[in-house]
Amino acid sequence: MDGMSKVARIGQAIVGLVYLIAGALKVWDPVLFYWQTLPYLRFFGLSANKELSSTLAQVTTLLGPIELALGLALICNWRPRIALPIASALMAYFTVMMIGAWHMGASVDCGCFGALVQRTPGEAAVEDGVMLALLLFAWWRMRRQASAEPASEGLNWWGAGGAPVWPQAGRVVGCVLIAGAVVGGMRFFPELDRITRSDLRSGVNLAGLTLKGVEVDLMEGEYLLEVFSPKCIYCKKAVPKLNALAQDPELPQLIALTTFALDSQAMIDFKEQLKPLFDMASVSQTDFLRLTYGHGFPRLAYIADGVVQQVWERNQMPSAARLRKITGS
Repeated sequence: MDGMSKVARIGQAIVGLVYLIAGALKVWDPVLFYWQTLPYLRFFGLSANKELSSTLAQVTTLLGPIELALGLALICNWRPRIALPIASALMAYFTVMMIGAWHMGASVDCGCFGALVQRTPGEAAVEDGVMLALLLFAWWRMRRQASAEPASEGLNWWGAGGAPVWPQAGRVVGCVLIAGAVVGGMRFFPELDRITRSDLRSGVNLAGLTLKGVEVDLMEGEYLLEVFSPKCIYCKKAVPKLNALAQDPELPQLIALTTFALDSQAMIDFKEQLKPLFDMASVSQTDFLRLTYGHGFPRLAYIADGVVQQVWERNQMPSAARLRKITGS
């Protein structure tokens, strides 16, 4: 095998590894991928019907097992005449979608690697474009050298003759695809009821909402919950009013929820600049998305024994007197 073909094979394996990791993360946390998919449906005009957008987002969770098996197929050089075109078409779709979101000014995470790596659509578009080029190059070289070089009898690491790395690669890819679908389904469908009742709205039970940074049990007692981002200009403007609410002894404890780690630089800067007087806690990206999707932030909610009683958007923040009347303080 010549040097160019070896470079192409290495590029194919690298992209295969990326697919493998991205697919594994989607399989392990399909609920997060579901919530990361929804904003893109909105950006591309597919979220007018809430039921339709939810169904489409659920269908996209199948991408996890597909990416997992496709990544392994690329690494093992299993059926490259099929795997490379599929991988290239999928990467081209990702690239176009990220470019579109980038052009629209979307600030959401690309959703490629779940909670492991957060990237903007612009960053993802550039990386996807590079990987697409690697796949197209590997596909071109594979077509040129498949018939010109016979496969080796032992392990075929370089994919000579278009043959897989080892004869059992096909069975492994098939088993991984099935296992990925089973694991993804087991981790997604038990959460389906929670997804259908999601969002921060009256009557929703917030059971399962995990807070890091404060020792409270939301299932007992009354609380005011704010959802915010330390980089959001509206959230910054709301701090003085929230400080006043937090200092009112007649009102429930105010806790601000963010997806940023409390020791992150963004949170450190937020505290130094605005001097918040209320408690703050970090929640998972999954929970943050389900509490803000379709509304943005900041949002304020009054909850009692884990159940949301009332919610206010950033332009409807209630006064202390109004809250005292609602909470019966």
